[in-house]
Amino acid sequence: MLITSSIFLDFIILLVTGLYILHIYISRKHKYWKKRGVYFSKPKPFVGNFLDIVLLKKSLGDWLKDLYDQIDKDFFGIYVFDDPFLVVKDPKLIKNILIKNFNSFVDRTVSPLDHSPFTAHMLLFQKNPGWKLGRSKLSAAFSSGKMKSMFPLLLESADDLVHFLQKNQISLETRELFAKYTTDVISKCAFGIHSHSFESSDSMFTIQRRKIFEFSLRNAFTQTMYFLKPNWVTRFKMEFIEKKIMEYFTRVFMESLRARTTKNKTYSDLIDIMNELKETEKMKDDENDEVMFCGAALNFFIAGFEPASTTISYTLYEFAVNPHIQQTAREEVAAVIKKHGGITFDALRDMPYFDMCINETLRKYPALPFLQRNCNEDFPVPDSDFVIEKGTPILIPLTGLQLDEKLFPEPYKYDPERFKNKTDSGNGLYFLPFGDGQRACLGERFGRIMSKLALASILTNFEVTKCSDTPVSIIFEPMSLLLLSNVGVPLQFKKLQ
Repeated sequence: MLITSSIFLDFIILLVTGLYILHIYISRKHKYWKKRGVYFSKPKPFVGNFLDIVLLKKSLGDWLKDLYDQIDKDFFGIYVFDDPFLVVKDPKLIKNILIKNFNSFVDRTVSPLDHSPFTAHMLLFQKNPGWKLGRSKLSAAFSSGKMKSMFPLLLESADDLVHFLQKNQISLETRELFAKYTTDVISKCAFGIHSHSFESSDSMFTIQRRKIFEFSLRNAFTQTMYFLKPNWVTRFKMEFIEKKIMEYFTRVFMESLRARTTKNKTYSDLIDIMNELKETEKMKDDENDEVMFCGAALNFFIAGFEPASTTISYTLYEFAVNPHIQQTAREEVAAVIKKHGGITFDALRDMPYFDMCINETLRKYPALPFLQRNCNEDFPVPDSDFVIEKGTPILIPLTGLQLDEKLFPEPYKYDPERFKNKTDSGNGLYFLPFGDGQRACLGERFGRIMSKLALASILTNFEVTKCSDTPVSIIFEPMSLLLLSNVGVPLQFKKLQ
C-alpha cells in the first residue's frame, strides 16, 4: 500500500523516517556515560567517536593516542558507533583489571562464533571457561623445553634468511622480507609443512598468507569489528579470515596432523606436541581435540606472524637510524656467540641488551595498539564512586600509555637503556605489548625467540642502513588493525667485511 501516489516519494519518506528512528535510538544510547557521571568524548550521530576510523583518516593506534592525549582523566567514556566503551589510562586501575581483579575482567568482548568453529577455538576469541581449558591444554606447547626442541626448525629459516640477503644485497622492503621469514617459521612449526617462502613468492601457503594480512577494506572492517563491534560479527556471520582461506589452512593442518599419526618420524613441531598432548589422560576423551588443535595453529599464525615480522622490521629501522645502538647490539651478539659457540637457544636468552632493544621497539610500535577486556560483574573502581557495570567493554590504549612522556621521558626517542629497570612498579602497569596477567599472550616467548634469532643472524652478517626510500618517520596505515607502516620499511643490507 502506497503512502502517496509516488513510489519514489514513498521511498524517501520511509528512508527519512527510518533514519530518524535510528537517530533517536542511537542518541539515547549516546547518553550512557552522561547518566553515570563519567567524562566522555562527545559522540557524532550514528558513528559515535569512530568517524576518523570509518573515513580511514587515522589508524586505530593514532586515534587512541589522540583520545588519550586530549582527555586528562584516569578513565573516560567513548562510543564505537552506538556501543559505550570505557577507556582506562590509570596504570593502577589497569593493574586491577589485568591482574588483581582478573576474575572480574576475564573475557574479551566477543560474541558467540557458532558460524566459524575454528575461529571460535582460537584463544584470541574464546571466553571462559573454554578459554581457561584451552590455555591449560596448550600452555605446555610453549614451555622452554618444547621451544628448545623446535629451535632447529627456526635455525633453518634463519639460515635461509641470511642466504637470501647474501644474494640480494640491495634496498629491500623489510615488511615483506620478514613476512617470508615468519611464514617459513610458522608453516614448519605450526602446520608441519615447508612454505619455501624464500625460494618462491607463488607458493600456495604464501599466497593465502598474503590475503589474510593485505591492506583492504574487507580486512580493515571485519577484523576491527571482531574486537570493537562483536555483535555485528555474530549478526552478519562475519569471518575473521575469508572462508576459502580458512578452509585452506584448516585442510593443511588436518592433513599434517593425521599424516603424522601414521608415521614414526617426529619433527619436534607443534603437531608433534599436539599429538603428545592428545595421548595424555587429560585429553584423550575430548572429541573436539582436532578442532581445538587447528584453532591453536591458526591462533599461532594470526597472533605470531605480524607481531614478529613488524618487531624485526621496526627494530632494524631504529638500528639504521641509530647506528651506535646497532653497533652495541652487534658487539653483544658477537660476545654471546663466542661464549656459547654459536647462535643457540641458550645464547639468545643471554642477550640482555638485545632484550632491551626489542622492548623499546615494542614500546614505540606495539603490534596491537590496545588491550581489550569485558567486565564480567559489577566492579567498584577503587578511590571512586563509579561502578563499572557488568557487560561494559574496556579499552587500554597502548599507544597512549607507551608514548606518555610522564611515564617514558622523551617518548619518541629510541632509547633501549630505559629498560634497564622494570616497568611494573607500585604505580601500576604501563608497558604491555603482550598484555599481562593470566590472559597475557601465550606465545610471547616464542615470538621473542623468533625475532631475536632473525636480528642476531642479520647483525652477525650485515650492516643495516637507511636507503633513499626509508621513511623519515613511520606513518601507520589506516586500513590495518595493527600498527603497520603505510609505505613499508625499506632498508639497505651491506655484507660485513
